[in-house]
Amino acid sequence: MSVEERRAHLIEAAIGLAEKKGVAGVTTRDVAQAAGVSLGVVHYCFENKDQLMTELVKALSMELRDSVDANEAVWQDVGTGKEALRKLVRSALELMWLNVEATPERQLLTYETTTYALREGEQTPAKLAIAREQYTFNDSTLADIVEHAREATGTQWDIPVATLSRFTLNTIDGIVLRWLVDNDSIAAREQLDLLATLVCSHAS
Repeated sequence: MSVEERRAHLIEAAIGLAEKKGVAGVTTRDVAQAAGVSLGVVHYCFENKDQLMTELVKALSMELRDSVDANEAVWQDVGTGKEALRKLVRSALELMWLNVEATPERQLLTYETTTYALREGEQTPAKLAIAREQYTFNDSTLADIVEHAREATGTQWDIPVATLSRFTLNTIDGIVLRWLVDNDSIAAREQLDLLATLVCSHAS
């Protein structure tokens, strides 16, 4: 394996462990054992557990981004104008949601990595970077999606994209967490309908 392939393999092993025992309970030794490699290989690919956790949260975020990007048909022949934008944003949210519904354990893990970083960050400020990196990456992902939708429909935003992507991400966070609690997919999709309408109310 190349170094990048090895890193991806170790990240996937770490995700599997974290889904079962929580982030705090995962050690680099556990990851090495689950991946079938020596501990030295883990430390060759990642400086420490914090770096591994940072890459883990990025991998989880990329799965959601890829779920939107993978379906090219959604982005074709979408039309122009504000209503076309709303439909496109809602379609993108639906693709993301299908991934969420298929991976509840991974969605729970994203919240656990955040709380782990916040709790541990009180004693070790460097760990706080895990949560901040997670949200910075997700902000960027949402910004790319809403900008792509704007360009595809020939529309314009009347507020900064950074503000819009942060609001969108915050709302999705709440929708996913509530769904993990009550498993009400109908209500979740109603919230996504509302989110698409609210987001596109800032377009012209």
